[in-house]
Amino acid sequence: MMNTAEQIYQNVQEFPESLALEVLHFVEFLKSKNSSINELVLERKIQQGIEQAENGLGVTLDDAYVDNLNQRVQQRLAANQKN
Repeated sequence: MMNTAEQIYQNVQEFPESLALEVLHFVEFLKSKNSSINELVLERKIQQGIEQAENGLGVTLDDAYVDNLNQRVQQRLAANQKN
């Protein structure tokens, strides 16, 4: 049994180039949309953490969140150093 990505690949192979390009653009749009949503969620969590810290509340973070946050901080620092 094929997974969804394999099924998409198999079907798109039969498309003319112009339709395959439309599928590619749609996939890129979905990736961008998902990335934007993830950015908003992360920014909201960062703001909540800041507000909790300012109010003297403890902040509980899971490992995946901390890893993602650390990565974002490093990216921002690197971007700031380039400017």
